[in-house]
Amino acid sequence: METLKIVILSTVQGITELLPISSSAHILLLGRVFAIDISSALLVLFHLGTTLAILIFFWKKIFKDFLTKDRWYFYFKIILSSIPAGVFGFFFEDIISEKLRATWIIALSLIVWGIVTVVIEKRKLKPLKEINTVDDVPNITWKQAAIVGVAQALALIPGTSRSGISTIAGILTGMEKYTALEYSFLIGLPVLFGSFLWGVLKDYPLTEISHNQSEATLIVGITFLVGLISLQILKRNKKKNWLTLFGIYRIIIGIAVLIVAYAI
Repeated sequence: METLKIVILSTVQGITELLPISSSAHILLLGRVFAIDISSALLVLFHLGTTLAILIFFWKKIFKDFLTKDRWYFYFKIILSSIPAGVFGFFFEDIISEKLRATWIIALSLIVWGIVTVVIEKRKLKPLKEINTVDDVPNITWKQAAIVGVAQALALIPGTSRSGISTIAGILTGMEKYTALEYSFLIGLPVLFGSFLWGVLKDYPLTEISHNQSEATLIVGITFLVGLISLQILKRNKKKNWLTLFGIYRIIIGIAVLIVAYAI
């Protein structure tokens, strides 16, 4: 793979994985532009750098009071939220990679969830009844964890955005917006690390780059650094209406993809 293409793809991954705009959609579509086969194995490698960025950025929040009972309850909630995506990803991996990566599916997912994102922030929808409102991730309830986990599984459809749909579900269950986004990152850790380990166990050869370790290092390094920068930008702007901005962006990109793919 050419170095410039690696840099572009890795940079885009580092930005889009951590924003509610679907990294898989951007990487798969760019892969077609660059005439690169973006396999499941290669996607796993792209995700590794951003996963490490999330782990480092939230290190204190994750491991604070590590030995306390409340902290371990919190870990079990993260695991609960991760189970649906892990189960669906395991059993439907072939369908996802072979059937759900069509351009029209990616484009429609971008548009539909973009509209939902804008509506939720603009109308300030009230949370579901009888579910606690929280502004710090360790305080989420088991019910909130379960609902967000089910929502995260839908992100296996390319174009949906794992962080986006998890954040939306979190808001609707009563979480403060940035708290919901933080939780979406944290519950992504088991799923993303699990995907990487599963790829290794299945002996995904990572054929595209296994012969060139410098390319693998470049991908992980760039996605890690760009991911850290993206997380910091989000934190600094957590009180702004960034959901609406990203929702509009998704709609525009989705429409543009449909026009380019089917109308030109």
